[in-house]
Amino acid sequence: MRNRASTARRPARTAWLPFALAAVLAGCGTSGTLQGGNDAFTATTLTVYSDLPTLGPDGAQMTAIVNGEALALYDHAGHVGRLHVSLASLNDAAEPLVAAHPPLATDESQTGQSAHTASSDLSTGAYIGDYSSAATAISLPLNNENDILQISPGSPYIGLTDANPVNAVGYPGRNYPYGARTFARLVPSDLAEARATVSYMRSQGVRTLYLLADSDASESNLQVGFDSEIAQLVAQDASAAGITLVGRRSGIDTLAGTRPGAYASVATAVAAAHPDAVLLGGVPNAGAQALWSELHSRLPRAKLFAPSTLATPSFLRALAGAGGAAHATFVTSPILEPGQYPASAQRVFAEYRRLIGAVAPTPYVLYGYEAMSDVLTAIQRAGGYAAHRPSLAKAFFSLGEIHGVIGNYTINANGDTSLQSFDGYRVDAAGALVLVRRIS
Repeated sequence: MRNRASTARRPARTAWLPFALAAVLAGCGTSGTLQGGNDAFTATTLTVYSDLPTLGPDGAQMTAIVNGEALALYDHAGHVGRLHVSLASLNDAAEPLVAAHPPLATDESQTGQSAHTASSDLSTGAYIGDYSSAATAISLPLNNENDILQISPGSPYIGLTDANPVNAVGYPGRNYPYGARTFARLVPSDLAEARATVSYMRSQGVRTLYLLADSDASESNLQVGFDSEIAQLVAQDASAAGITLVGRRSGIDTLAGTRPGAYASVATAVAAAHPDAVLLGGVPNAGAQALWSELHSRLPRAKLFAPSTLATPSFLRALAGAGGAAHATFVTSPILEPGQYPASAQRVFAEYRRLIGAVAPTPYVLYGYEAMSDVLTAIQRAGGYAAHRPSLAKAFFSLGEIHGVIGNYTINANGDTSLQSFDGYRVDAAGALVLVRRIS
């Protein structure tokens, strides 16, 4: 990976926080904590690193996650028992001046530097991130090698946790060079989303389907491929649901460009099959936007289905000006409507509004709050062994049923959540999500 300096790499504890939260975090240092021998049990400070693309095209949602992390830490007064707990937020968004074209939300060298920073800090207890599956595939092996508990608020790629025929070669084993599992995610995997997507298609009257996917995950192209396998998973579920697969194409290079007609041949082939619906498993970049527009121009009556990893706010906003493509777009997402979360979540929203000043906090806040809360609960459960990284990870995987702000759930030994609910949305002409139905 490339090595280059960036001012975005410095940990930022208070830049996005109001004074009330900053006052709690200011007393939490990042002094070294040895992870072996007797010193592991005499530590006074633990650092929780967060790595998300906060300066990227969807930075508002990512910043909301970090704010949620800080709010959970604030609610614990920056302590668990005798331990000070510090939050260090890093940004792994691609820098506009050096990013490849079309620009990507996450930069792999930035992610690698974040994982290196966390693993090199002797006070590190846990790592919250990354958000995209491609970024987690970079950070997880290094964090695992250093016994660091890692919790992602996203990253649904099934190969990060489970063996499956659709996985790229070597997954999930390559994520865990140390051997022991140290990673969990708070959203369901793509296996669950594929089932939800097929259910949503059926409810929308879909009978025939065409599947598209970008390039497979590989060492040479880490920025694409981790979002493509959902197309294969949907293919496995579609026939049982009475949906006929009329065509499929993979290996589409959505990094090829955005010039007019760049994906005309792909869209023409899809149109020739006359599907009721098309699903694309891919990265939410400018190439995917151009492909979406081409599909809609040739299939104006077809429903275009976007999995949650593709349907980012920036992607959907771009579709708003793409000749009506937004209105033809349907989305499945594990990020539910605010009112669908439990009473504890509503209290977090109220506290967030009071401290942050946001009139309508996004549900992304809850996933940051939950990730930090889980870390703090694991620290408490580990007791005097909390500064010993393997003990902290073991404590996390022994939490049992968690009554959290995102619902009641368990994390299994592979790191998968028992949460399985999704919302089905339609996109309006302005690129905003409009709830159609809940999918369990």
